[in-house]
Amino acid sequence: MAMSGCPPPSPQVCPQVCPPPPPAPPCRAKPIMRGLHWAQTTKVFTQGCVLAAIGGASIYFFIKRPRIAAYQDYYAKGEFEDWADEMARKGLFQSVPKESLPDNQHMNK
Repeated sequence: MAMSGCPPPSPQVCPQVCPPPPPAPPCRAKPIMRGLHWAQTTKVFTQGCVLAAIGGASIYFFIKRPRIAAYQDYYAKGEFEDWADEMARKGLFQSVPKESLPDNQHMNK
């Protein structure tokens, strides 16, 4: 006995579709990951050593050598005896009496 009051079943609105095929394999080769960390570490270490050497050489050639040359020039051209005699005449040295200086020998006469 068929039920005459029920409408016939409707056809499927969305027909059943097969699942999509798997994606195609990539065209590019996979990157080589073996030894990557060691290679990066070696690269960074080498760059650090090179930059440290450049920095040290820069300090030596652009700061230290001109400073050494300036000190050599100062001590080569310095008239320390004259400067000391002048300071003694002004009375800046407590251990040197003014009467003992060569310029003040006329005071002893």
